[in-house]
Amino acid sequence: DKILTALFLLLGLHLAGVSGQQERRDQQQVKQSPISLTVWEGGPTFLSCSYEDSAFDYFPWYQQFPGEGPVPLIAIRSVSNKKKDGRFTVFLRKSEKQLSLHIEDSQPGDSATYFCA
Repeated sequence: DKILTALFLLLGLHLAGVSGQQERRDQQQVKQSPISLTVWEGGPTFLSCSYEDSAFDYFPWYQQFPGEGPVPLIAIRSVSNKKKDGRFTVFLRKSEKQLSLHIEDSQPGDSATYFCA
């Protein structure tokens, strides 16, 4: 039953380094919200990410399944404000330093950890 099937999406936190230098863990450059999210199968999913460094110009999202490494999902460059790939759309509001991922028609197979960088 579609209505009773819950899809669990867990968000992780990815700390990015700048210019190849690793930042200290207490100096977060990327913040994600919400920390975890429960979505009904077939419903939309919205994940948000904010960043501090306005010099960023490439914004990837990664998907990681339990026991596996993260894999690239979708990315956007700062010259765009929207990019769509299948059911996944990424939105960039550079003036607000905000990045968001929208998943249309959420499926049980989307249950994973998502990272923005």
